[in-house]
Amino acid sequence: MFFTMLLVSALVILLIAPSAGHARTHTFFITKEQAYNGMLRADIPPALVIDDGDTVVFNTVMLMAGNLSPDMTFDDMLALRTEMKEQGTGVYAFTGPFRINGAQPGDTLEVRIRRLVPGKYAVTHIYPDHMNIGGLPEGFSRGFLKPLCLSEDRKTIEFAPGVTLRTRPFLGTMAVAPRPGEVLPPAVPGYFAGNMDNKELAEGSTLYIPVNVPGALFMAADAHAVQGDGEVSIAAAETYFEEAELQFVVRKDMKLHYPLAETPTHWIVMGFHPDLDEAMKMAIREAVSFLMREKGLSREEAYSLCSLAADFRVTQVVDGDKGIHGMIPKSIFS
Repeated sequence: MFFTMLLVSALVILLIAPSAGHARTHTFFITKEQAYNGMLRADIPPALVIDDGDTVVFNTVMLMAGNLSPDMTFDDMLALRTEMKEQGTGVYAFTGPFRINGAQPGDTLEVRIRRLVPGKYAVTHIYPDHMNIGGLPEGFSRGFLKPLCLSEDRKTIEFAPGVTLRTRPFLGTMAVAPRPGEVLPPAVPGYFAGNMDNKELAEGSTLYIPVNVPGALFMAADAHAVQGDGEVSIAAAETYFEEAELQFVVRKDMKLHYPLAETPTHWIVMGFHPDLDEAMKMAIREAVSFLMREKGLSREEAYSLCSLAADFRVTQVVDGDKGIHGMIPKSIFS
């Protein structure tokens, strides 16, 4: 009798407890005509509505409304970019927005990056001196565009004879909607995440973004096959993703005012500002706040620990707000 009652009790608990099976996986594949090419706003109608805990498998298209191509010349690309700028649209072709039911202002959206499959080709480029774009806008009188082919398994790129790059795909831009009433260019990172160009946000990493509007309205664009810290010439290996698999979790227990990220080995804090020195200060402040909040350190201890154990790296210096990210190793915490 005792074991019968125990079995019945266990079944009741199983029936009452929420099931992980309730979370669904959605597929959402777009053509280039279905991409969103405008500014970041809070009133963009959602392209897909999902629930807290759901996963979305989606694709992205190339930059410039999906029209950037390795078959272009630099002049072709510049003409297309100029036309889009004159029309008041950005060059980022977004997949989304995804509305996540249950997400409310003050919550945090946890974005788990499960899988990223880059396309067959990529493009990188340099703008000429007079445009004053990039980390070294001098010594290049003409623009330059280089097509890149990924290997069959999408693991490598032969950049030049004797120069082979191992791919490390990531989404250069992941954003939630900004605060209501704001209209922001998609190339700028900030409290809403956006164009962070952080190569650490690869498969197996997690991004945490403060929610500003009901449903969060998450969008993604700017697929990169590989990029170095700094993205100094303004372009990574700009590609498209045949598939990106992301899971979305609404965190009511996590209060952030700025994006935070996590890999299996590190916590990552971020700072963005037109002045690289100011971006560094912001990243240090975020690191100090994180260590005080999550690890119980005093402000003095947290600042000292940043100097002893954290690595602060230049995320990107390409245009608009520059980025610094601080890598805090998990291994130092017991």
